[in-house]
Amino acid sequence: MLAYDWNISEKLHLKIEPYYQYLYNIPIVENSTNSLLNLQNDWFVNNTYVNNGNGQNYGIDLTLEQYITNGFYYLISASVFDSKYKTSTDNWYNTRFNKNYLFNALAGKEFRIGKNKQNLFDVNLRMSVQGGDRYSVIDQNNSALEQDVVYNETNPFTEQAKTSFVTHFTINYEWYKKKTTQKLSFKILNATNYKEFLGHRYNIKTNIVDEHREALIVPNISYKISF
Repeated sequence: MLAYDWNISEKLHLKIEPYYQYLYNIPIVENSTNSLLNLQNDWFVNNTYVNNGNGQNYGIDLTLEQYITNGFYYLISASVFDSKYKTSTDNWYNTRFNKNYLFNALAGKEFRIGKNKQNLFDVNLRMSVQGGDRYSVIDQNNSALEQDVVYNETNPFTEQAKTSFVTHFTINYEWYKKKTTQKLSFKILNATNYKEFLGHRYNIKTNIVDEHREALIVPNISYKISF
């Protein structure tokens, strides 16, 4: 890994980090494309693994941060990357987690209010954009025979779901007394009601495989008092 830090000004900071990671002795199933690097939500495995696999990750991370100035601040981070693995087939494949890019942005504004400007009101917005989840080509014929989702794993994780876009919104109000500090917060997670990709399901009514997506908006109100 290399890192370059640049204080553009007293309030603005940029960081650039290119990296390369090589993995070896990864557990794999011989003569297949099965690697533990892709393990996800599987509590039990029945295969026999040998430590003959490899993997590699490389990319670049960028972070731009403005420290709070006149009540305003922001943080922008971006990552472009590639994640591959290899089994005994001696071919490199996308890992399950090879989303290729990720972008986050956080911005907020603070306001001093009250008779003596002793109270604090702030608004924050966070946005996340990232490449879609990886999955293998669906074997439609075998899925129809099994009435379940069957993937063609001979060349895994070549397909990718659509780009995800998620936002979170927060409002805080904090006021101060002689002996106490009180804070009231209102948060909305997934404010844009994005439907998260959760894999595929076989539809027995239409006899086809459908994407399974769910959206969950989480509002939250909290109150805290400190003595």
